[in-house]
Amino acid sequence: MAIYPSNPNLPQGTNNTPVNPDNWNSLVNNINAIGLDLVDGRSDNQTFPGIPHTAGQSNDIGDMLNAIRHMIVTISGETNWYNDTGASLKSHDHSSGKGGVIPWSSIGINNRVIEMYPSYPGGVWTPSLHGGPPSGSNNLIRNTGQDVVSNIARNYYEVISSEATIQDYYIGLRFAIPENFGVWTTNNAIQVEYRTANESSANCGVDLVIYKSGNSNIITSNANNVSLNWSNINIPNSALGSWVPGDIMELYLKLKTRNNYYTRVGKIRFNFIS
Repeated sequence: MAIYPSNPNLPQGTNNTPVNPDNWNSLVNNINAIGLDLVDGRSDNQTFPGIPHTAGQSNDIGDMLNAIRHMIVTISGETNWYNDTGASLKSHDHSSGKGGVIPWSSIGINNRVIEMYPSYPGGVWTPSLHGGPPSGSNNLIRNTGQDVVSNIARNYYEVISSEATIQDYYIGLRFAIPENFGVWTTNNAIQVEYRTANESSANCGVDLVIYKSGNSNIITSNANNVSLNWSNINIPNSALGSWVPGDIMELYLKLKTRNNYYTRVGKIRFNFIS
């Protein structure tokens, strides 16, 4: 521990106080001693790399960074900030003795929501699934509209057909996984709002198919959803596999109808934790 000068009490300076070498040197000695205490004042027996500090000495930038790390450790109570001298404050990852990007989880759980409403940004009508051939049963009318139930207005896409056999059409859209994405929520990672005019999937319904852009394999699908009231197709995180920021998710909503029964889809909601 540093030893402070024997006479540290200096008179308060004014605009007329003359420059005095003794006062100046005493002030410098006090500053150096305080700096030495900041570096040495630890109880964890951690040894910093480089030449040990003495009053008035700081030989390299690594020593200075370690002193800063030590002060942050003292304030935060976290003991791993300075174990890896090749790391930095930015690359701390809470694992013992090593660095890495600070995880979003280290600053608490943050639930995030992204919602898309018709007309979906980047959404298009398409007669086929992911570049495949049309089903050959696309004789229907495609609409957009708004349904107000209990003073809640929902925008929707709609298909309706008078044909006796089932007709269908797809809505395709691309969703970029955001930069603050961490993990999907457990039971409702993706929710798609829908409503049908009949409760039988032989007459109408909604299918959802998900791909990862650049891959021909289906990530997950959910078929034959029907409901007389507005309901949700819920996709759990367990069905989605691994995703990282920047990945592109390609979603296809297949709307099916016959005998003048409508099928509607509304809001799409993405739920994740950053």
